[in-house]
This record gives sequence, structure tokens and C-alpha cells, in this order.
Amino acid sequence: MRLIIVSGRSGSGKSTALDVLEDNGFYCIDNLPAGLLPELAERALLHTEVLQPQVAVSIDARNLPTHLQRFPELLNEVRARHILCDVLYLDADEDTLLKRFSETRRRHPLTDENRSLAEAIRDEALLLEPISDLADLKIDTTHPTFTSCATASSCACSTSL
Repeated sequence: MRLIIVSGRSGSGKSTALDVLEDNGFYCIDNLPAGLLPELAERALLHTEVLQPQVAVSIDARNLPTHLQRFPELLNEVRARHILCDVLYLDADEDTLLKRFSETRRRHPLTDENRSLAEAIRDEALLLEPISDLADLKIDTTHPTFTSCATASSCACSTSL
């Protein structure tokens, strides 16, 4: 089985990466609760009609903070089952993320009446550190082209990161 975990700050291109992975034959799940990662991997391994299942999941700041803190332990559980698992982390500089949110008019998952967008973007980097620290591949999408994102995601599809 092949499992790719896609993570990164909001606005960094995770949805685009998942789209490319899906186009390359991966079964994709967005916003997986991190605590379900070992169980998902086990079920996909045991209960599949496909000889070599390929699964990609997005885990990001919409998760419970305690689940994100446990990410290293959860990743170790998956890898202990001899599942080929790679972590892809996407990010961009803060000015770029601020601009992307102002263009899309979407609400950042960490903003509220007490936390500005700039603060939420900075806080998100700290929240996702347990994942970022274990990334097999980090991609800076500050100056992306669709081709570069698609190429990186396609590379992730074809080989171990």
C-alpha cells in the first residue's frame, strides 16, 4: 500500500495537490482527523479490492490540536505496519498566504473575533510543526505555477519521497 499525507498551511495548495494525486489514481480524503490515520491505513490495507492501493489524505489545522501534537506517534504506527507512507508539506510566505485569502474571501480556519488573519497564519505554522518537522518533501508555493505544483505532486505519485 502507498499512503501520501499532504499537509501545509491554509492557502498553500493542498487541494491542488490532492487533485493531482486523484488524477494519478490515488483515493483522496480531505481533512482526515489525524487520530484516524492508523485505522484508515489498516482498513485500506486489509479491505481493498485493489492489489496495490494508493491513498492520499490531507491533514491540516482543522484537526484537534491534540491530534496534531500526536502526529509523530501516529505516523510511526502507520509505518510500523510496513505501509509505504510519505509526508508532503506545502507552504508559502505569510504575505502570499494573506494575499490568497484576501482574493478568495474564504475564512481562515483559525480566525475568529479575537484572532486576525495574520495571527492565524502565524499560529497555524506552530500548530503544524509536528507534521512539518517530519515531512519527506517540503514545497514552497510562494511563486507557483500550476505546472510546478502538478509536477511535484506527480513526482510524489510515482516514487517514494
